[in-house]
Amino acid sequence: MEKKERKIILFSLFAGLVLLFIEIAMSIETNSQAMLMDALYDSIDIIIVALTLFLINLYHKPISEKKPFGFSQLESFFILLKTFMILALNVSIIINAVVLIVNGGREVDVTTISVFQFVLFIGNLVTWIMIRHFNKKINSPTIKAEVLSWKADVFYSIGLAFAFFMVQFLKGTKFNNLVLYFDQIVVIISGIIMLPDLLKVLKENITSVLLFAPSDELVSKIKSIVEKSLENMDAEILHYDIIKTGRKIWISIYFKTMNDILDVKQLKQKTLECSEKLNKQIGNVYFELVPDVENYYN
Repeated sequence: MEKKERKIILFSLFAGLVLLFIEIAMSIETNSQAMLMDALYDSIDIIIVALTLFLINLYHKPISEKKPFGFSQLESFFILLKTFMILALNVSIIINAVVLIVNGGREVDVTTISVFQFVLFIGNLVTWIMIRHFNKKINSPTIKAEVLSWKADVFYSIGLAFAFFMVQFLKGTKFNNLVLYFDQIVVIISGIIMLPDLLKVLKENITSVLLFAPSDELVSKIKSIVEKSLENMDAEILHYDIIKTGRKIWISIYFKTMNDILDVKQLKQKTLECSEKLNKQIGNVYFELVPDVENYYN
């Protein structure tokens, strides 16, 4: 799995670098803040992805007594760092766009931007589809973050291509003055659209770093799988202990048998059954069934 992740990240890094150099050149050529915004997003992504290449082997190191969760949290930390940086950049660029509007806007080469963004859309779309396909086989949080990043690029580039194509028809009309502000308007709208996804990723990884329980949706799915697997076991589930850290989910189910007799063979069978189902449907799960001795004689 580690080798596959490394290959996917290298592919994403190479594709990102190629598109980044073109974006920077075109943003200078066209004097477009919207294109510069896209280039800055990609710059942050590339820096984090490059660092990730050196950290992948740590994510796969086994747990130990000194590191009971391994290096799983390190992955969440870097995704969190990346999201914070993009969020901060997003807000600052929106503010800058508002300032430009107040100061009278800026004229840009809308025809060139429209054509280039459509070409960029094709490149982003192909890369997004390929990385998303690869991630289905390995289910990696780091690759998942890359999929989200490329997805944002796909919608951003096609949105810019369409918007700048349409604005050409405003020239010579009573809305001609709008052309001066259009670049900044696109920046503001795009930034606002991206905020929900960024905040969602931020919340997920803060939860992971702090070792809180995962989302209610994931917890409900886990409980459904476990309860279905244990329905023929003469036991009462007392407590779920679910922690998500990085790519790993740690699940401990504390239970009590109805007749106060523990069948070790059945316990092993049910543990393996639950573990297989959870790893098949969710992936990267460590599962254990724990007899709650304290409650056995209450």
